[in-house]
Amino acid sequence: MKRMCLARLALVGLLAGLGGCASLGPSHYYQLDGGNARAPASSERGLAVWVESLQLADYLQRDVLLERQPDGSLKTTRDHWAGPLDANVRQLLQRQLAGRLNSGRVIVGEQPAGFDPQYRVELVVTRLDAGDQAPATLDASWQLRDGQGRLLDTEVIYLQTRHAGDRAAQVRAQGELLQQLSARLATDLTKVAQRGRRETEMARKEPKKLVEEAQARPTLPAVVPIRTGAEVYRF
Repeated sequence: MKRMCLARLALVGLLAGLGGCASLGPSHYYQLDGGNARAPASSERGLAVWVESLQLADYLQRDVLLERQPDGSLKTTRDHWAGPLDANVRQLLQRQLAGRLNSGRVIVGEQPAGFDPQYRVELVVTRLDAGDQAPATLDASWQLRDGQGRLLDTEVIYLQTRHAGDRAAQVRAQGELLQQLSARLATDLTKVAQRGRRETEMARKEPKKLVEEAQARPTLPAVVPIRTGAEVYRF
């Protein structure tokens, strides 16, 4: 009799456990959407850009998807990223930057042998998250340098976008924010490259301009002594 009671209790406990697991629902795996970026016209033309450093905030190093709460805290969910998030972000950035710059010479990550970048980027993402009652938010900054490491520009951005609230909508909104980040970075790269071309053109024209200005400068006539018929007598 005692054994039967114990068996029934064990069965009840097992069923309760299974019911609890079922109520939690299955886990889902998500990946950031890279958008519809066009492919570069040539793999050998365009700006040579190397995103040499991409740092994500510590809480983004986990495979578990976190959800922002109304009080600002982060809550662990049962859902996961489909692979390392930093790898997903690198792929998205490379695709977006290559398309927006129309350049087949964009590298995000390890520098290939023989690749000589015109511009180098150090990118830091300090926040990327969303919640069912919180908008998707992105905090990021970058430093833009020339190929020799000279600092050319820095920028800090803060982006937000609304979404429908469910988990899929949250992830989709985060992908859209990263696409906006790529657009801002591509614009900065284009602006700096144009400024560099103007400076190079001015430096090339400067010696010629100086010569032309010197030739156009009016010259004074030579001083010639004036002779008169008068004579000076001394006594």
